[in-house]
Amino acid sequence: MDVSSIADATNNLIVYLATIIEIAHYTLVIYGVRNDWDVNKARKQPVATWLMSIACCYGGGMIISVCVGKPALIPLSNNQSVLMMTIVWWHIFYSPKDVIYNLLSWKPAMLVIVLGKEMIRTRKIIKGVKLGRGAFPDSLLICTILGMFGACGGGFVKNAATFVRKQWNHETVKSIHLATVTKLSLLFSLLYNLQLLGILPISFNTVVLLQLTVMFVISASSKFGVNFDPFHRIEKIITKIFCDDVKLGETHTTEVPQYRMKSPTLGKTYHFQVWAKDELGNSGIKTQSKNVIKERRGPPPINFAGANIGNLHLPERGNQNNQQMVRFE
Repeated sequence: MDVSSIADATNNLIVYLATIIEIAHYTLVIYGVRNDWDVNKARKQPVATWLMSIACCYGGGMIISVCVGKPALIPLSNNQSVLMMTIVWWHIFYSPKDVIYNLLSWKPAMLVIVLGKEMIRTRKIIKGVKLGRGAFPDSLLICTILGMFGACGGGFVKNAATFVRKQWNHETVKSIHLATVTKLSLLFSLLYNLQLLGILPISFNTVVLLQLTVMFVISASSKFGVNFDPFHRIEKIITKIFCDDVKLGETHTTEVPQYRMKSPTLGKTYHFQVWAKDELGNSGIKTQSKNVIKERRGPPPINFAGANIGNLHLPERGNQNNQQMVRFE
């Protein structure tokens, strides 16, 4: 059996199991909502949990509908689908003794749910791409983004709701990042668009099989604590080339593992720069030191571990206190 036959069989299986994989989609999404919700508050706020579950389950369809000029609530017009989602919501949030929620914590059961979720993700990306091409036939970018929204729109809605409730600050903004699944959805959305344009020399069903295989492996691995990002090295190279903070023409300095200064002269300015490593181990990130060196009688040696020569200001004599503040500029 060749790859084409396997791809065709996979696509037929996804169509045949449409209802089952839709339930898997609702289950995994609402399970994530339940994990982010306080148990006691959830039992006191059933309407809020139901509305949040609807927003996350149908968020992608709502975003796409708005973008292509259709009513936002069209995804909710299928009464059978909404009823099915409501039944799943009740079992995950309010089943007696949390039996369903605890069952989903069992790894084999979660793997089956993840497989169903990745099956329906292929249909959601394809639907987003086709709706985008119907509304914006000349824009590859918009069609690709709409395909991504079809697969991950619920996550965007969930994160948007979280940021609305939080205060915007440095720590909040630092938490913004694209998940690996979102990056992969964007990639496969692009591949579907290229295939529809006749640029990609493989069949549509082959792209479906490739997406299902790759995304299931990565999603299943994350459930076992193995996080793998295939874009990490590419992003690192692009960031190094286009987003590095070391500007052209900047004076080159050589890193010194340890610089030892004995008896610095008061009133004299010394020059140094601090170079550090980020969380990925990249060196050359210039930082501003907030260290304060205290000078005692008969000033002790001043050590600059892992620093380069930069600006060090020592105050003039005149302050006869036992300790004088030495600041970095």
